[in-house]
Amino acid sequence: MLQLINKKKIYFYLISFLFLSTISNNHYVNGFKKNFLINKIDIQIDRTYLKKIISQNAKFLLNNNIFSINSEILKDKFNKLNYLENIEIKKKYPSTIIIKAKKTEYLAETFIEEKKYFVGRNGKFISAEYHEHKNSLPMIFGTFKIKDFLKLQSDLDRNNINLKEIKKYYYHKNKRWDLYLDKEIILMLPSNNLNDAIKIFKKFNLNNEIKIKTIIDLRIPNRIIVRNG
Repeated sequence: MLQLINKKKIYFYLISFLFLSTISNNHYVNGFKKNFLINKIDIQIDRTYLKKIISQNAKFLLNNNIFSINSEILKDKFNKLNYLENIEIKKKYPSTIIIKAKKTEYLAETFIEEKKYFVGRNGKFISAEYHEHKNSLPMIFGTFKIKDFLKLQSDLDRNNINLKEIKKYYYHKNKRWDLYLDKEIILMLPSNNLNDAIKIFKKFNLNNEIKIKTIIDLRIPNRIIVRNG
């Protein structure tokens, strides 16, 4: 009889312990969730108007548990704001998300289906409908891929060609560029061996004074043809 009473007591204490433990754990979990809710979004960018835009797009983060936020997915979301580059997402525990970004540099202007776009250094077309640029930019004519334009810019910069002297670019269907420079100088580049052609032009430019309205044809490999307009 005594054994039966002792067993009943053990079961009672065990059930009581489990019940109290569950209450305690629930209290702990609820406290844990509450302490790690996002209550601050720190946006680090040097343009006030962009800070406001990013802030609007980041509002959904507030009151979410910081552990539930995937930084890479969040980064992909802000990459859709195509005027941004160098986006970094960091968590500052217990309750802050830090968003660092930079406004991409506008390199040129172009038209796509009669609508004006900026060409960003981040490799994206940015609608001019919602953004503006105070300084004049060169115009690009023709249908081109930004990666091809960025490669051209890289080759020109590598050879110390002053990009500010280029007033407009024309991209041909055979995948080559014409550059319209100061003093109405036209530089006709080949579709292949682009860097070699630019080196030839650089050497010619250093050794000769190029007259106004000059056409410099580099389409034939290892040759330069100069015509005065």
